[in-house]
Amino acid sequence: MLGVIGAMNEEVQLLLGQLSDISESTHAGITVSTGNYKGTDIALAQSGIGKVNATICTQMVIDLFKPEKLVFSGVAGGLLPNMQAGDIIIASHVVEYDMDLTAFGRRHGETPGRERLIECDPDLVGKATSAFDTAFEGVDGAPNLMLGTIASGDTFVQDRDKLRWLQREFAALATEMEGAAFGQTCRLNGLPFVVIRALSDSSSDSASEDFEANLHRACRNSFELMDLMIPKALNDWDQVDRRKSRE
Repeated sequence: MLGVIGAMNEEVQLLLGQLSDISESTHAGITVSTGNYKGTDIALAQSGIGKVNATICTQMVIDLFKPEKLVFSGVAGGLLPNMQAGDIIIASHVVEYDMDLTAFGRRHGETPGRERLIECDPDLVGKATSAFDTAFEGVDGAPNLMLGTIASGDTFVQDRDKLRWLQREFAALATEMEGAAFGQTCRLNGLPFVVIRALSDSSSDSASEDFEANLHRACRNSFELMDLMIPKALNDWDQVDRRKSRE
């Protein structure tokens, strides 16, 4: 089984619409829909916003539904100039940017006994990039794809100083409120995971207005990738030279 989590209703509804043989159950106030997604059994949950909700939901899905792998999908704020709403970030690493033990000589995001940057599963990253290529190749107005670090914290960032700090401190491409908590929970349980985000805003002064305007588009782009990735997520995957595959 594959665990699939999103924070908000908009981030899971398109996936839920493609799920067959649905069974629902509620645990700790979180509804989990299990069923078949184009040949793959999944547990689909809406965690709620923020790191605490993401942690509770992820551990609950792991304990009760025993997924082999997990994916967190949704929206995020971009941190680099020239990023466009709808662009997709596949996380190579996630980091909890508001973890602050600098008073004890540690770097921002660092806690004893764990990596500062938590690495996503390379196999799932590869499957996500392959799904992006298939979903958007030749599509007019297709989003851009970037791989890199996503920074998570319990703040909706719309401050240019914070934006620059996140760029410089973590070399982050995007910021959101769940990915690092999800990733750390998966890591502690020894399970492969990846975080996939579509950009809803640029984390600038107008971020809240941009978020409302672009949420639907961002969720649609994320869905287009996930729709192709989920059926292959649990399969063995051999990386193929895409130039040869087109010959």
